[in-house]
Amino acid sequence: MMHFTVLIADDEPMPRRVLQEYIPWSELSVEQVCLATDGAEAVEQARKFRPEIIISDIKMPHLNGLEMAAAVREFLPDCQFIFLSGYSDKEYLKGAIRLKAANYVEKPLNLEEITEAVREITTQLLCQAKPTPEELFFLGGRFPDKSLNAEVFGGGEVFLGQLEDLIRHDKKEEAFFALRRLHEKISRCQGSAPEELRHLYCQILLLFLHAAENRNIRTLSEQADRVLYACSRQETLTGLQDILMQTAQAYFAALHPACPDIASQVESYLESHYRDCSLTVQNIAQDLGFTNTYLCAAYKKSTGKTVNQRLTEIRLSHAKQLLVRADRKLYQVANAVGYGDAKYFVKLFTREMGLSPREYQKRHAYEE
Repeated sequence: MMHFTVLIADDEPMPRRVLQEYIPWSELSVEQVCLATDGAEAVEQARKFRPEIIISDIKMPHLNGLEMAAAVREFLPDCQFIFLSGYSDKEYLKGAIRLKAANYVEKPLNLEEITEAVREITTQLLCQAKPTPEELFFLGGRFPDKSLNAEVFGGGEVFLGQLEDLIRHDKKEEAFFALRRLHEKISRCQGSAPEELRHLYCQILLLFLHAAENRNIRTLSEQADRVLYACSRQETLTGLQDILMQTAQAYFAALHPACPDIASQVESYLESHYRDCSLTVQNIAQDLGFTNTYLCAAYKKSTGKTVNQRLTEIRLSHAKQLLVRADRKLYQVANAVGYGDAKYFVKLFTREMGLSPREYQKRHAYEE
C-alpha cells in the first residue's frame, strides 16, 4: 500500500507536539511525520524527506508559511499544503489561495478538521497514484495491502529442460500441469525482476514454436514473431500466462485435431459438475488447463455466451425436469442443481422463466 510523509512546521512547540501525537496518522496512510521549527528549517526538511503534505503555521520566523511554501514548490511542485493561522488576516488567506493550498485552518487547533483535511489529500493522492512496474506485473495494477515480498524465482533452466521433454513426448496433460504450477510459483516470487520473467516466458514459447516448426504446424510457426513480440511487451504476469497457455493449446490442438474445442470441453465439464454449489469459472479453467481470462474469452467468442450464463441455463434446465418429475421441496431442487441458497434459486428461476418454480411445477404437473 502507498504511504506518505508529512512535515509539520510551526515555531511553537505545543502545536507541533499535538499534531505529531494526536492525529491518527496510520489511518491516513502516513508513515513518517517530520518536524520543523521555522520556515527556513521547513525548506531544509522538505529537501531531505520530500513530503507529500506540509502542515504549516502562517507566521514563522526567517520565512513565513507562504514564503516557505513558494520555496518548496520550486522542487516539490505537487506538494500539498495545509496552513494554520491564529489571525483572521485576509492577505494571508489570499496568499494561500494563490498557492492553491489544500486547506486553511484557523487556530486554536481543531484536530478533527485537520484530520479530515489530511484525509482528503491522501485519498486524492491514492486515487491518482500509479502502481510501480513490479506492482503492475504481479498484481495487475492493484495496490497491495502490504509490500511485495522479496522472494526470487529460480530453477528456470531446469523447468525448460523438463518442459522440452514433455513437449517432445507429446505429454499434453503433464505439460499443462507444469505450466500452471510454474505460474503459481512465479506469482509468489515477487522479488523477481519482471524483465527476467518475460525472458523466461519467451524461452518457453520458443520451445512450442520450434516444436511447431519441426512438426510443420504452419498456423503456429508463422505467428512466431508476433507471439514473441507480444510476450516481450506484456506488462503483467497474467498476460504472459495467457499468451503461453493460448500457444500451448494451439500447439496440442494442431497435433490432435480430433480433440474437442474449448466450447465442447466446457459444455462437457458443466454437464458433469453443475450440481457442485462451489463451482466457479476459476475451477473450470484450472481443471481444463487454461487461464481464467483465456477460457472466458474463447468460450464467449465461440458461443456468444459467458460460461456463467451457460451454467445457469444447464442448472435451470435440470431444475425444470426435477420440478416436473418429482414432488420435491424447493430447497431440495435447488441443492440438486448446484444452488445452496433456495431463495436465490427461486429468484433466479422466476427471473429467467417468467414464473416461479411452484407455478412452473403446477403448470407442467401432468407432462410426464
